[in-house]
Amino acid sequence: MTRILYFFVDESGNADAGTGFSIVGCWCVSKRSSEYEVLASTKGFLLEQARRLRDDDDFSEIKSSKLHPSYVDDLMQAMVPKLHSDKTIETPRVWTTGQPIRYSAYTTLPDITRGAFDGRTSGSFSNGQMIRSMSLISAISPLFQEGLMNLDVIDEINVVLDDTVWDAPADVVGGCFDSHEEIGVPTTFTTQDSRSVPGLQIADLAAYSWPRNQRKGDCAAASNVVRDHRL
Repeated sequence: MTRILYFFVDESGNADAGTGFSIVGCWCVSKRSSEYEVLASTKGFLLEQARRLRDDDDFSEIKSSKLHPSYVDDLMQAMVPKLHSDKTIETPRVWTTGQPIRYSAYTTLPDITRGAFDGRTSGSFSNGQMIRSMSLISAISPLFQEGLMNLDVIDEINVVLDDTVWDAPADVVGGCFDSHEEIGVPTTFTTQDSRSVPGLQIADLAAYSWPRNQRKGDCAAASNVVRDHRL
C-alpha cells in the first residue's frame, strides 16, 4: 500500500503588507490516498472540544481566529495524546522521534521584503506571491536537509495548501520540484478549501498560535506544542 508524506500548510498575516507573515506546515504520514481523510479523527475530536468550549453546537470548522487564545491552548494540548490513536496516520519511520506529526515554520516581514523587491521584479508575479513562494520553499526545506527525514519509506509527497491564494506559488515551487531530482519521490502541490481538509484545520491551530505567541505572548501552551514538534 502506498505510503504518503503529507504536508498541510496554513498561513497567518498578510503576505502583501504588514510587519509579519508566517506559515506553519504540519507533516504526517498516511496510507490514505485522499487528503480529505487524513487526520479526520483528530479533527473531529478537536471540533467537538471547540464546540464545548464555545458552547456552540453550530461551530463547523476549526478556525483559531474565531477562538479565544486560551481555547487554542486547550485544543493543542488535547490534540497531542489524541494523535496517537488516530488510525488515519502512522507513527512513521521518516523522522527519528515517535511523534505522529511534525511542524516546520517560517516568518518574514512583508513591508521590508517588499522594499527589497521594489524595482527588482517584473511580470505578473506580485510581491505577495513572491513572499508566499519564498516562505513555502523555506518551510518545505526539511526535505533537503541531511538527517531530518528518511524518505526511503515514502512513496509519494503531497503538499496541501490552504485556498487558491496559493495557486501561483504552488505552481512555481512545484515546477522547481519537477526539475529537481535530489529527493527522488514524486511530489504534488495542491490547493484546497480548509473546510473539507482536516489537516489544514490542524495546521491552522499552529499557524495562528506560533506567531501570536511571538507577537503578544499568549498562546504559550500551543506555541510550545509547535516548538516541541518542530523539525
